[in-house]
Amino acid sequence: ATKYVGQKRFSLEGAETVIPMMDAAIDQAAEHALDEVVIGMPHRGRLNVLANIVGKPYSQIFTEFEGNLNPSQAHGSGDVKYHLG
Repeated sequence: ATKYVGQKRFSLEGAETVIPMMDAAIDQAAEHALDEVVIGMPHRGRLNVLANIVGKPYSQIFTEFEGNLNPSQAHGSGDVKYHLG
């Protein structure tokens, strides 16, 4: 946790119960033929959602944490690493 101070606390821990709830909500959206789902959430658990719901590869998450961002995929100011996503 010393390599990514703050990121573990705000991005990985917590919100574990949101994963099955969000999975069920997205399944329902698909069953009702919705084309898009917008996810707005706090920092806590964000990377957990990116990896386990959105399917973002862990390798990409860690690459971005190291500061290797693809400019064409960057959204927002990127002021802190746990805003990535």
